[in-house]
Formats: sequence, structure tokens, C-alpha cells
Amino acid sequence: MGHPLIDKISTVERLSTMSKAGRFLSMPVRYAKAILFRKLIYPRNKKELITTARLFYGPEMTIALPAATDIFLTGGKSHDSEIRLAKFIILNLVPGDHFLDIGGHYGYFTLLAAYLVGEKGKVLTFEPSQNYSLLKKNTDGLSNVTIYQEAVSNTNEGLVFYEFPNLYSEYNSVDISQFENEAWFKESKPKKIEVASTTIDDILKSTPGFLPKLIKIDVEGGEYTVMQGGINFIETHSGIFIMEYLAPDRHNEAHKKALNLLRDNGYYSYQIGPDGQLVSLSDVDKYLTENGLESDNIVFKKP
Repeated sequence: MGHPLIDKISTVERLSTMSKAGRFLSMPVRYAKAILFRKLIYPRNKKELITTARLFYGPEMTIALPAATDIFLTGGKSHDSEIRLAKFIILNLVPGDHFLDIGGHYGYFTLLAAYLVGEKGKVLTFEPSQNYSLLKKNTDGLSNVTIYQEAVSNTNEGLVFYEFPNLYSEYNSVDISQFENEAWFKESKPKKIEVASTTIDDILKSTPGFLPKLIKIDVEGGEYTVMQGGINFIETHSGIFIMEYLAPDRHNEAHKKALNLLRDNGYYSYQIGPDGQLVSLSDVDKYLTENGLESDNIVFKKP
């Protein structure tokens, strides 16, 4: 029997593949508000709009536009890779499980995981940027979620971090080299700040009893240092890593190093199929290139 949330996320899929006219007709007021703000208001004042969205499985989430326009309109993150990732998480987290979210943004996947693992489960989320304020608002009152305004890397001595304006806030990173040739980069330069940092191994040492079944990593170029900081866990446990992996033409050197580190320690790589099930993947770069993908969420697990 399928999971009930798999049926519910079909709404996100349906809305995400609609034409602009179809979206407008299905939610005229909401669509007009989001698009007018993104196209007319935000380009002039560069100020985000804090609002709320009803997620596909029921709870309400506080978001900022224009960054979370997809959640506002569809009830979920609507890129194909993120829909498949949500399905994978739905199919693999059960009550009592533990989930580690590295790069939580506003908390979309944190909230989904918290819903799935229930009161007896545990979710730890790390978000070093100013997005932490909305992450905190979204998780206040959830007894099974603990959040930290820290980066996860290979050091606990702090890091230089770059924050982009709201529209590109999902690209916040310790490494911005991959974006320097993008057309939008010249007019959306990031702010350079210093943030606290920790490591996966230190997280586990300081949180007795916490042993993540799934570890989601979305850190825009910091993947290898995250893995370095979790080498003890990687060598001694069998947690499942989900890593946003960039295509070769997007400066994916850090992703390749992270992949090799995991494979050297007995991990195999998988793509997530349309149904949320895993498909063995021997050559990640080739998979992305042949399918014309800029990135995808790749799963790494031991047999």
C-alpha cells in the first residue's frame, strides 16, 4: 500500500507542470500576487515579502517571496528534483527516525521530516544565514526539531560565508565561484559575513542518542568539507546521504571529492526515480550531462 503523502504531493506535481494560464485560472488572486511582486515590486525595492503558504500535506509555513514563490503557489518545492526528493524522504522516514538537515533554508524539508518522524523522532537542522529567522519561526513549538544558526563543515572555528539577496538566497554558500559567470550575479552580489561552524562528528558527539537515518546536504559547494567533518560517522555507520550534486560545467569539484570520499568508504550512488524509489547510478556526471541537468539530488548509501 502506498504512503498517503505520495498521493498528496501529486498536487504539487500537477501545479508545477501547468501553463502560466492554467496556474492563473486555478488560483487567480494568489498567482497575481506572487507574479506581480516578483516581476514589478521586488526588482524596484529589493525587499522580500513575508507571507504564508499551506503545504501539500496540511501545515502552514512562513516563507519569503520571491525566493519561495513555488511553495506559495503549489504547496511545495516544485522543481522535479525536489519533488522526487520529497517522495524519497516520505518513503524512507518512519516514526521514531532521526533526520539531519544541513542547509535548511526556511525549513521545507525539516518540516516534512518532523511530520514523518513524529514525537518520538528527532530532526536537527543547520542554517547559518539570515534565513534562520524564518526557519526558527517555522519550527517554534515543534518538540522534535532542534535548529542551529551554524554552518556544517570540517571545522568548528567559524567560516567566511556569502549571503545573496532574497531571490537567490538558496545559493548562499561558502563558495560562490560557481555563480560568477551567471547573468544575474553582477547585479545580485552577495554580502560577506562570518558564521559559526561545526562538524557532523561534533554534532553526534554533542547530541547523545541522535543517529541520523537520512542526512540531507544542500550547501552549494561545501559538500567535501561537510564529508571531511563527518569521516568518523561515514566510516563507522550506515546513514544515507542525500546530496545536491552539480553538473560538471558548474564547477562540481567539491561534489566529485565528496563522492569519491563516500565511495572509498563503501557507499554506492543512486538517482531518485519519479516514484521516489532508488535507481543505481554508476556515473553521476554522465547521468547529469546526458539528461541536460544542471543538478540533481543524488543518494549515497551502503549496500
